[in-house]
Amino acid sequence: MYRRNALAITALILILALVCAACGGGDEATSPSGDQTLPTGQPLGLSDCELTASTWSSPNGATVHLSAVPLGYDQGQSAEFVVRLDGDEAFRGPCEWTGSSYTASADLNAADGYCYYVVLTSPSGEQLELPVNTPSEPTDEALINMSDALNAYCELVIDDSSQNGSDLTITGTARIQPPRIYNAGAPITCDKAELVLTFNGEQTQRVDLTVPERGDGGLYEFSVSGTTFKVPSMEDDQQLILQLDVTLSNGQALSSPGCCWFYNDGQLILAVG
Repeated sequence: MYRRNALAITALILILALVCAACGGGDEATSPSGDQTLPTGQPLGLSDCELTASTWSSPNGATVHLSAVPLGYDQGQSAEFVVRLDGDEAFRGPCEWTGSSYTASADLNAADGYCYYVVLTSPSGEQLELPVNTPSEPTDEALINMSDALNAYCELVIDDSSQNGSDLTITGTARIQPPRIYNAGAPITCDKAELVLTFNGEQTQRVDLTVPERGDGGLYEFSVSGTTFKVPSMEDDQQLILQLDVTLSNGQALSSPGCCWFYNDGQLILAVG
C-alpha cells in the first residue's frame, strides 16, 4: 500500500512540473504576437516629422515650426531642433514634449541653403542627429531656399510686335511668382493680371489677362501673344510703354515693365534691351 501511494505522489509531481514548463515560468515578457520583448529602452528615431512656417510682416524672414513624432518615448529622453546655414548653426533650441510629439520654433532670416535637423538624446546620453529637410534630402524646398521662396515677382517678356494701322499686336510671355511661404490656410495665388499701355505718362488702355492654373512651385507662366492695343496719335520720338500689373490674393501688388516702342516716321519701333 505504501509503495502504491509513493508512486502516485511521484507521478503527481511530474505532472505539475510539466504543466509549469508548458506555461513558461520564466521572467521574460511576451508581446501579443508572442515575440519576446527585450528589457531595453525605446529606439531613437522619428516616425513622422512636419515643418511649417509663419511669415513676418516683411519678406525679411519667417518662423519655422517643427512637430516631430519619435519612434518611442522613454522618461528622460529629449530632443533639439537644429538649423544650419553654410555649415554654421543658425538656430539650436530644445524641443518641448507634448505627450505625443516634440515641438519647437525657429526665427530665421531670409536666406537660401538652410538645413534642418532633429537631435534625439536617450536617457543614457546616446545621441542621434536626423536630417529632416536638407538640399540632399529635401522635404520642402521652399524652407531650404527661404529668400527665394519669400520673394514675389512678375515678369513680362515681349519677343516681337506688329503694327497694322492703329492696331499694335504683341508676341510674348508673362510670368507671375507668388510667395511660396505663407501662413496656414490657402496658398497665395494670383487674383488679377493686366497689361497696361502708357503714353505721355498716362494710361491709355488696360487689358485683362486670363491666368491659367499654377504650375510647379506655384509659378504662373502663359502666353500673351495676340493681345492687341490701339495706338494713340503720336509724333516722332514719342514712346509707348507696356507693363504687367498683378494683384495677389494677399493684397500684394506687383508690377513689371515689359517694353517700350519709339515712334519714328509713322512707325512704332520696338526697343531692344
